Amino acid sequence: MVSGSSPGEENLTFLLCELLDANTTSLHTLSYPLAQAKADLEASDAGLTIDVEFETHEHSKHVESKYSGADLGIVLALNHPLLGQSRRGILVQAKRLFGVGKTREYGLYSTYTSFDRPQAEFLEALGQRFGVYNSIFYLWYNPPSTAFRDADAKILRAYEAGPGPYQHWHRMHPFLDELLEMGLPWPSAGSHTRLEPSAADEEKSRQWRQTQPALRLSALDAVLSVANAGPPQLKALYDATLKRRFSPAFSPFADFLLLALSCERYGSDNADWLRLTEGQKIPMPAVRQGNAGGGALEGLEGPPAPRHTLRVTVRSTLPQVG
Repeated sequence: MVSGSSPGEENLTFLLCELLDANTTSLHTLSYPLAQAKADLEASDAGLTIDVEFETHEHSKHVESKYSGADLGIVLALNHPLLGQSRRGILVQAKRLFGVGKTREYGLYSTYTSFDRPQAEFLEALGQRFGVYNSIFYLWYNPPSTAFRDADAKILRAYEAGPGPYQHWHRMHPFLDELLEMGLPWPSAGSHTRLEPSAADEEKSRQWRQTQPALRLSALDAVLSVANAGPPQLKALYDATLKRRFSPAFSPFADFLLLALSCERYGSDNADWLRLTEGQKIPMPAVRQGNAGGGALEGLEGPPAPRHTLRVTVRSTLPQVG
């Protein structure tokens, strides 16, 4: 995003899924590839591993032109005798941050220019019609702070160094503790892993802050609240994070994914919603009293499926008992 041609959101989403998919991650150079994460997890005492699969769905030109559904469906599955079993789905719409002028310079007030309010309201109406909550999100593609003007980059790093809404969330579940102790990249945000970080931890945190904001995720209601006067600005999303302590306003994507895998608050286990996130064609749910979903869905026989589906499964490697 900082040199060469500017990739579109669709290309960035496809690349993200390739990076996460076990069958294609080897095509890209990663400092901590999925294969290494799987090996480390399987060697741990928690008795778990993680599988990631990616699938692209074909859309008719009519659907693509008339209705704008989500870019990505994510199916979160947990299958472990000690940590529990669940299967939930979320829809994700992706947007990228745009620089200004010929030099595409990034600043605190850079916007996600391609954000479309009617599209967001369409997704909101879709969630209402299905009766699901905490199941629709926006994914933001951002450059690192090193791509910003020096003064703005310092402010961004100050946002990241402040107390985050998930400062102690890793203590909520043993699954999170185990993953964080494996040395995966995402706990390097600073205060997430220890109350009193060591000098080495602090240096890792500083290096991590230089790479941010990078890949971020926001709940749909948070996006709508900051986009009243136009496309969301980067600073407005950071400010929303300071006000919203228990719902992702601008969370690092990996942090959210880790939390969502173990917390049933995020995603829905509604059978039709899961089928939708998997790209299946389903009929539009019947209108429920007080939950019509607005006129945005008028004329639709079925909801548009996401362009891609990402399946993330945490499963047990423990031997059978009994």
